Amino acid sequence: MVDGVDEKQPGDIVLAAISELRATIGELAAQAAREHDRARAREQVIDRLHADVQQARAGEARELLRPAVTDLRRLRDDLCAQARSVPEMMARAEVAVLLESYADSVVLILERCGIIAVRPEPLTAFDPRRQQASGVAETSDPELDGAIASVVSDGYAEEATGRQVAPARVMVYRRGDASAARAAGPDGQAG
Repeated sequence: MVDGVDEKQPGDIVLAAISELRATIGELAAQAAREHDRARAREQVIDRLHADVQQARAGEARELLRPAVTDLRRLRDDLCAQARSVPEMMARAEVAVLLESYADSVVLILERCGIIAVRPEPLTAFDPRRQQASGVAETSDPELDGAIASVVSDGYAEEATGRQVAPARVMVYRRGDASAARAAGPDGQAG
């Protein structure tokens, strides 16, 4: 002791600093553990909310589809009842009318879902962005080359936006090789 002042040894100062560092590290470790627990709790809340959203979406989808499901169930019931009552001999025309009535029922179901049937006009130009060629019909008329010969099946589009859902399938006129050769003449030149 010098003049009444306690003189600390260098080793004591280092030990005090180490003690202080241990306390600070202990506080930091405790704080990190609390933050980790909070993060785990937040993730559990997020997971629960995600599951709730998924469940709500599934419920919304079921509710949105309910009218279409109801219509499809009725259509199936009608088809089954009709199948049981078909006469032994039924004319082709009667069968066609019956089947077309069911096709019209399907169109109504699609319309309730916001989808409309799109039927291209025969003899209009084939548009590969809106139609799918299902086959070729030979023609000798150069004016018909690339035009729609007939419609195999309608296309479908969203009613609100016009965005195509499925292209119409069509037969397309193509000028046949024999027709082109006759138009070109015997020397292969157009004449």
